[in-house]
Amino acid sequence: MYRCFDELDDAVAILDRDSSVARLNHSFRDLFGIESEAVRGTQIGYFITHHLTPLFEEDGSAGRVLDALQHRREVSHVTCRMRTFSGDLRWFSFSCRVMAGEPYAGMMLVRFRDVTPERGEMVRGMAGIQDPVRAGSVYTAIGDLVPYGIWICEPDGTALHISASFLDLVGKTIEGCRQTGWVESIPIEDVAAASAEWKHCLDTGCLWDREFKIRNPGGGYRIILSRGAPVRDENGEIRLWAGINLDITARKRAECLTTRQVAQQAAIAELGQIALAGTEPPELMNAVVRTVARHLGVGYAKVLRYLPDGDMFVLEAAIGFDGHDVGTRRIEGGTNSQAGYTLLSREPVIVEDFRTETRFSGPALLREEGIRSGISVIIQGDRGPYGVLGAHTRMQRTFTRDDSNFIQAAANVLAQGLERRAAEEALRKSEEKFREIAQRSSDMIYTCYHDGGIAYISPAVEHILGYTPEELIGGKCRDYVSPLSLPAWQEGQKRVARGEPVEGLEVEFRKKDGTAAFVELNESPIIENGKVAGIQAVGRDITERKQYEQLRQQAFLQIERNIEQFAVLGDHIRQPLQVTLGRAELLDDDETAAIIREQVGRINEYIRQLDQGWVESRKVREFLRRHDLE
Repeated sequence: MYRCFDELDDAVAILDRDSSVARLNHSFRDLFGIESEAVRGTQIGYFITHHLTPLFEEDGSAGRVLDALQHRREVSHVTCRMRTFSGDLRWFSFSCRVMAGEPYAGMMLVRFRDVTPERGEMVRGMAGIQDPVRAGSVYTAIGDLVPYGIWICEPDGTALHISASFLDLVGKTIEGCRQTGWVESIPIEDVAAASAEWKHCLDTGCLWDREFKIRNPGGGYRIILSRGAPVRDENGEIRLWAGINLDITARKRAECLTTRQVAQQAAIAELGQIALAGTEPPELMNAVVRTVARHLGVGYAKVLRYLPDGDMFVLEAAIGFDGHDVGTRRIEGGTNSQAGYTLLSREPVIVEDFRTETRFSGPALLREEGIRSGISVIIQGDRGPYGVLGAHTRMQRTFTRDDSNFIQAAANVLAQGLERRAAEEALRKSEEKFREIAQRSSDMIYTCYHDGGIAYISPAVEHILGYTPEELIGGKCRDYVSPLSLPAWQEGQKRVARGEPVEGLEVEFRKKDGTAAFVELNESPIIENGKVAGIQAVGRDITERKQYEQLRQQAFLQIERNIEQFAVLGDHIRQPLQVTLGRAELLDDDETAAIIREQVGRINEYIRQLDQGWVESRKVREFLRRHDLE
């Protein structure tokens, strides 16, 4: 990023946007013995005071350099004597400026250029000039090369030469400047302060450095940077004062534009923060129109919401349109209005003068306010344009591409804020609907987060577990799981932690009264930022079902025991009957024997019927088992 600066012979320092040292080039290290890594991130005040001040030979030079850098003031040339790393005393030209191009926008370029050879030549050349005519020719030749040229004064400040271009600008002659003083002759508002500063330079020999805002005879203003220094002889006596008047109007305009752009960027960032904070739409719209009006320097700004059914707009927010009802004022759309034309053109629309505009006539809202110029952009919506953001002035004005980019950026922030607010409102309604369903559900519905415990649980929990929702909020689910169900519950948690849903997990919970409740859980992971943050679960009370299953199981066991008892009972009865029947056959009394045989037959029939019931019971049991009813 900084390699291009390492190729320069001049000592260069790059200051970051927060006035800390970002980089020193190789020449800086070679000339002053300061390594870039040693001072990277150091604030400029500390850097100058602790690293550069010991190198300056003249009092005040370090202070002037520090003042310029701390105030981020552009300096094109300040001469100072400094001692290099090798111990030599050299003359350096210090300059600094704020860079505008990417990726250095907002950073400062600080340069120390070795001008020792040039300064020696200038001093020797000026000291050798004796003939006034010859000197005047030299001054004129040099001055003609620079707009508003150079100036030469005697040690007391009397003007010897001032370039003709500068004299034309201020409307003076060289003789008039000599009579009143050349600084005093400049038509500026703070002439007294400038004169006092010039006198201070003459008295102390310090460098002259001042900006003048001078009205241009052709209209407008020119900003002139006047700089000068004393020319001393070998004994250190001031022989002359020499300086230059530089036209820095374009540079100042660029600085102003850069400052304005930086301010606009900061304003857009601030609007973004307001939008992210979930600000209500009316408040956000008001912030947008205020920001646009302030940073574009206009008296009028507005937000119009589009009504597609009627091809009209509603005035939602405004600055300057004081006599109009915000929220109810209807404004015509279509191609006859700037807002309607903006929607149709799908790009920013700029009007320099409504009086000569041919694309549309403008709505009554603008005509009533006497609007002359304006700019409008689309506010995009989720399913189409939300509306139009506009800025207007009563004075004729030419809006630039930078103006268009700024107002479009503001419209984009507004669109994102409105979309975010709509999404939040939809989410809020969805949550309300969910809560309403959950409140009425007989199932226990809850959300539980890893770091915060139970965040929500439906009222059904009081019927199922005996706890109120308030008693469980913030607690951990596992605290209420029965030890017998804990292994199964933990296995379910592991699956959810992997992002898998869990269905039909039967868990035994401890109720508030100490009894057990069986709950069938269906769990889903809560994903936030790509990670599982918690669990959302629906639990159905299956306690009665579990109790019924237990009773049914007991019934089947009893049937099994009865069947076994029937079989045993049959065998036990048959054996005595066979003995009885055998004894009857041995009787001599046929009548008694017949009665015994008849009764034994009846008992055998009863046993046969019991056997048949046993068989039927076994069939019923097998049927229930086959159909999974057991």
